[in-house]
Amino acid sequence: MLKLTDLDHKLIRSLNRNARYSSADLARELGFSERTIRNRIQRLITEGILKPVAIVNPIAFGYTLVVDIFCELEVNRREEVIAALKRLPEVSYMAISTGDQDVSFQALFKNSADMHEFITQRVYTIPGIRRTRTVLVPQIVKDTYQWLPPEDGFTS
Repeated sequence: MLKLTDLDHKLIRSLNRNARYSSADLARELGFSERTIRNRIQRLITEGILKPVAIVNPIAFGYTLVVDIFCELEVNRREEVIAALKRLPEVSYMAISTGDQDVSFQALFKNSADMHEFITQRVYTIPGIRRTRTVLVPQIVKDTYQWLPPEDGFTS
């Protein structure tokens, strides 16, 4: 694992707060040259520490209803079910789970009618899904892109 410096730590935190900071802004804030900042950011990207992405706000498109769906699958159809779920455009996140549920995913909708149709007509009809449990998510208080390692997690 890449050994991160104090500057790397500060850069990651600053960019996590506002990814649109320019190298000049970051250089001023952190007390380093723009060139140093640009080189460090490029190194963090090259090493896979940072991923530059645009995050779409679903609410801006009217997708205000969020649900988490937990699925129990037939063992011999697991890969087939996962592939089918991944193709559904409503699915924003999916993970293989442990415990009672084999797969969990999050889906976004404009209204409850769309959600109902999705679950009953699209999810339930996928061969290999034994059972589902749906949980309405009224508010996301921390999203995956907001995650940072704890202070001691920045070093190996």
